[in-house]
Amino acid sequence: MKYLNCLVLLALISCGSEIVKKNYDTSGYRTSGVEQFFLAELPSWANFSAAGGCFKTSSFHYLDFSKLKDAYQLNYPQMIELQAQYNERLENYFRSTAVRFLKPVEEASFFSNTLEQVRGGVKSFKLPQVNEVEVIWFESFTPDELKALAKSERFNEKLPILFSSCHSKQSLNQWIMQEQLEEAGFQTITAEWLSPFDSHAKLKAGLRLELSGLFPKNIKVTLTTAKNKQTTELILP
Repeated sequence: MKYLNCLVLLALISCGSEIVKKNYDTSGYRTSGVEQFFLAELPSWANFSAAGGCFKTSSFHYLDFSKLKDAYQLNYPQMIELQAQYNERLENYFRSTAVRFLKPVEEASFFSNTLEQVRGGVKSFKLPQVNEVEVIWFESFTPDELKALAKSERFNEKLPILFSSCHSKQSLNQWIMQEQLEEAGFQTITAEWLSPFDSHAKLKAGLRLELSGLFPKNIKVTLTTAKNKQTTELILP
């Protein structure tokens, strides 16, 4: 079943982008020129993580890393930052207005401003000075199990990072505040960081994130999941 879901996602992403782009071009909806860097937006029924067993909290906009790399000579860390920051900016905008789509000029502005920030060194994922991090897969644990982890002493010498297959940065931070776990010091990696492209900008089946794009080589990275559960969405350094 998971393999079938991966094939469906790959087909939607790799083939649908050209179809959607053509529709936008003929209808005049996307005329800003940046549409070439966006993959097709997934329909609601496909906006699902098979690994996490959950629907995503937002309709994330996935970028075409191969075209970004050719056009702007961006490396993998910059491309995943660009995608994450663009989606974060989009969510902030939609939360502040009743509008649920961008005009072409707004889309171009959002994209260009985010691109310039990333090229200027602005990072959404800011890592403090640490020697070791533990990435905890949110969807594999129950809320009570996560609370128990947060209250344990296992993070005295390493930084805890919550990874979610379906939450956005804002929605996961809201959950942390709702559960009163701010003192645990969780950093977050959320669904807007996932991509169907690998670190060489090659299209692959399914969404994933190579953690080497976020962590320096001198930092030890471990992945923690609940017993008998595993995810293919994270690739360890």
